[in-house]
Amino acid sequence: MKKATVKLILDKRRKKANDTYPIVIRVTKNRITRYIFTEYSVVEADWNPDEQAIKMTSKQYRNVTRVNNHLHQQLLDASDNITKLNSSGEILQMKVNDVRHNIASNEESASFKPFTEKIIAELKEAKKLGNADVYQQTLNFVVRLTGRKDLTFDDINFQMIKSVESKFLSNEGNTLNGLSFYLRTVRAIYNRAIKEGKAKRDNYPFTLYSIKETKTRKRAIHKTDMDKFKSYQAKPNTHQWHTCNIFLFSFYNRGMNFADIAKLRMSDIENDRIIYNRSKTGKPLSVKLIDATREILQHYTKGKKPDDRIFPIIKRDKPELQMKDLYNERRLFNKYLNRIAGELKIQGNITSYVARHSWATIGKELNVPIAVISEGLGHEDIKTTQIYLDDFDNSILDDANQMITG
Repeated sequence: MKKATVKLILDKRRKKANDTYPIVIRVTKNRITRYIFTEYSVVEADWNPDEQAIKMTSKQYRNVTRVNNHLHQQLLDASDNITKLNSSGEILQMKVNDVRHNIASNEESASFKPFTEKIIAELKEAKKLGNADVYQQTLNFVVRLTGRKDLTFDDINFQMIKSVESKFLSNEGNTLNGLSFYLRTVRAIYNRAIKEGKAKRDNYPFTLYSIKETKTRKRAIHKTDMDKFKSYQAKPNTHQWHTCNIFLFSFYNRGMNFADIAKLRMSDIENDRIIYNRSKTGKPLSVKLIDATREILQHYTKGKKPDDRIFPIIKRDKPELQMKDLYNERRLFNKYLNRIAGELKIQGNITSYVARHSWATIGKELNVPIAVISEGLGHEDIKTTQIYLDDFDNSILDDANQMITG
């Protein structure tokens, strides 16, 4: 059984938006490789593979010598770690993933930015592009509001978070729920840093600071309003026509979310059912086709091959571009959905989530058991479903009160 080796390389599998490639430590054992991401990246022309270093002519960093010294120190630390594992004989029983984790957990304590960038790179490698985008947004949020790219985890204390909270909420249009979105991700990053030995539990700021949220307005619409969408007439192949079709398709298929609709392929229709894995949880779901679903599908399935996508939402092949397609098309979808709602005199901000919430709420109004609604939505926990249904329509409660009190 061969010993493990480490080497600094340029990871040409993924190019960043600025045309640079990440510099990684490649860990190899028994011809299987894994990667440890550093916080640095350069264009291909600036990398010297023989010296495992950035060329001194590179303009990417002000002090190339300092960056190379840091990279080589990381490589030396990784090599020393492997030497210890070889000497003890531990490495003989270890898989390459174990070796990688052992090296990563013994690195120097990372600052917040490179540590988060490392998580983002790992998420992209695992094709979890949605989660990677959330972490990138959070990193941008922290850097923007603190004005610092060199934050350590010790710097992220109660006072700093209160300062960030004050700055964020002082801007008109920013909400507690928006702040909560970012701070919950900061908390997740901090918790992982503690687990990996990069941050100290004693300095954990979220022991003192409580992340606050406000209750969001109910996102469901009445059955009578949904019937208006069913009766809506739009010119074929216009934005309004596609929008109404996709909105109703979501409702007819147990509140299938927009991302899952976008990813549906012809091969997902099998034996008169739509069979797919929910993007958010990976849970497999199977929905029987109904006549209304078939009527919508007939406009989108003609002449398509098994691997073709059903709906014209995701148009490109690269994962990063597919995420942009999904984001842009969902924004456009919500824009036209609200335009249709205005024509139909339906109140409120109508988004892609409304079909899902409406399916659940109308089900409750029809006395469908919450456990059945939960299973239909693909929720892992019935508590999630109860949150969906927490704002039960006031008119229903008013009617109940009238019945009870006479």
